[in-house]
Amino acid sequence: MTQKNLMDTFFSVVNDIKKTAFSADIIAPDFHLGGDLGIDSREMLEIWYDLEKAVGVTVPDPEKRDIYTVQDVINVLEAKLALETA
Repeated sequence: MTQKNLMDTFFSVVNDIKKTAFSADIIAPDFHLGGDLGIDSREMLEIWYDLEKAVGVTVPDPEKRDIYTVQDVINVLEAKLALETA
């Protein structure tokens, strides 16, 4: 899965949960999940759950800590996908 596909999947999940219309065209990878996108901790749990299902990976809870930006989420998903395809 390419980084663009991961971004599209991320925004699709976020938009379903938050009822927004975010996209890579208007949101930069360095935007903060809480401050810029307004995602709270409960929503982030839902987002992780849906992302894991959509991408087909499992991210242990400790690896979900210290995730602050859209790019941080994409990096974690890419790393998990790389491990599963190796």
